[in-house]
Amino acid sequence: MLKKLRKLKRFDWTGQLRWPLLSILVGVIAGLGAILFEETLRWTLTHFLHLPTAFLEPARGSAPEQVSSLASVRSLLFLLIPTLGGLASGLLVFTIAPEAEGHGTDAMIEAFHRREGYIRKRIPLIKILASSITIGSGGSAGKEGPIAQIGAGFGSFLASVLRLKARDRRILVLAGASGGIGAIFHAPLGAALFAPEVLYKDTEFEFEAILPCIVSAIIASSIFDQYYGRQALFFPGTVDFHLIELIPYALFGLVCAAVGFVYIKVFYGSRDFFFKRLQIPKIVRPAVGGFLVGLIALLTPQILDGGYGWIQAAMEGKIFWGTMWLLVFMKILATSCTISSGGSGGVFAPSVFIGAMLGGGFGFLGHFLAPAWVIHPAAFVVVGIGGFFAGIAKAPISSIIMACEMCGNYTLLAPLMLVSAISYIFLGKTSLYENQAVSRLASPAHIGEFARGVLEELQVEKAIIKRPLTIIPENMPFPELVKIVTTSQDYHFPVVDKKGKMKGIISINDIREYILEDNIHGLIVAKDVATPNVVRVFLHESLQEAMDKMALINVDELPVVSEDRPDTIIGLITKRDIISYYYDQIERSG
Repeated sequence: MLKKLRKLKRFDWTGQLRWPLLSILVGVIAGLGAILFEETLRWTLTHFLHLPTAFLEPARGSAPEQVSSLASVRSLLFLLIPTLGGLASGLLVFTIAPEAEGHGTDAMIEAFHRREGYIRKRIPLIKILASSITIGSGGSAGKEGPIAQIGAGFGSFLASVLRLKARDRRILVLAGASGGIGAIFHAPLGAALFAPEVLYKDTEFEFEAILPCIVSAIIASSIFDQYYGRQALFFPGTVDFHLIELIPYALFGLVCAAVGFVYIKVFYGSRDFFFKRLQIPKIVRPAVGGFLVGLIALLTPQILDGGYGWIQAAMEGKIFWGTMWLLVFMKILATSCTISSGGSGGVFAPSVFIGAMLGGGFGFLGHFLAPAWVIHPAAFVVVGIGGFFAGIAKAPISSIIMACEMCGNYTLLAPLMLVSAISYIFLGKTSLYENQAVSRLASPAHIGEFARGVLEELQVEKAIIKRPLTIIPENMPFPELVKIVTTSQDYHFPVVDKKGKMKGIISINDIREYILEDNIHGLIVAKDVATPNVVRVFLHESLQEAMDKMALINVDELPVVSEDRPDTIIGLITKRDIISYYYDQIERSG
């Protein structure tokens, strides 16, 4: 197959058939990858969780007493199985492919913006295995992250084989993600818009990718549906809304924004202030997260794995509204423990669960308190699915469509649009995907398109940030140099002579070349390690000239000097400094 792909490079890829053919190929692989992932996940769920613990989710149309009976299942294995699953996933991820950690959609977003669409070839396979283990052992994670990386990974691979440009590789990455997500959630149109929309916090799309994403999603969904059957993910039955219900729906939009804010803060707060501070190896952290999930499951087993059966039961009104409110916050905790600890999985399915339970809790409580205002409480479950995710993902358009497709019903479009808009607006720039760019203008992927003209008008002296420099004397002994470099937060260290004139610069990589050669540590000093003939930027040069110099020698940071004293370092300027100053100027002028 690889040889055939390479032969395709002989063809002229500027024709009209270029993107349809590439998108179809990506869609085929994404669809087959979705089947492989689904089958692997079903096997792990059956053998890791369902058979050992007798825990099952309600089937469609289950009697209320059966739903209550399944919710009462408890097992001490809830403590053991997620812990072992987290340990296995951690070992797999952190020893082979650390990029497979966490939720894969954010990794896909980062690859688009900052890695020119490059995704290592091993990532899709590791993501399938690690996520299947995490979710199959009861971890609170979803399918969209893994399948996004599976499809995106093949798109990146195909672009590399055909030696396509970075822009084309990025488009194929999005097409692959759309195909996988559209297939596994039975939502091809929503997924085709989700991948181009989720890249940005503002309501913007990667427009060039929409048609390839549509083609890929059609192909992948068709293959997946041919294998499993064409049906919606949920069956809400007959749902409707009355005009007067738009008032409680507006209030519900505010509730979605408030709970979404809590969700995001808990999700990343648990990572930054708990799991990262644990004095244990990264490999073990997902096991700690799994154990905590098990503790939560002893109280509310409904939070285990995806929870689609419980969402269906909520739509059928078979869960008490107080229980649904409890499940909202238990799912937030469980998802944070699973993914923020380093477990592998997506955040879409947990967010769907939270939104559904939030809608059910709000709707059925509202019907109990004010039946004249909340006439169709079950409809709030459906609206909660799209409305909640629209705000936290900053993807209102695709969330609305995906909610309708997943439920096979477009009756609730108006309240879905209302709740999604309110949730999106009131959450501001707060997002569950931290690698999102604010807009196309702010994306490193488009910096060359928008910035060159502006950067040519701005000078280095305006953008440089005065920060303390770690200056290294040229005669500093190597052991002392290593001590300073390894304890510093800096990446580059100017080397100067006794008169303060710059003689070179040392990077962390320069140190690594010598650090293993113990026999010469006493013989070398800083000037022996430093790179001489340093490329430098002058105060009155333009920011574009600084960027061009960085690109020429493939670095992200350069020393700044003045024209009259070219050997006296003033400071260091980074790409981040230039981009931050550029955006600041754009905001001021806008």
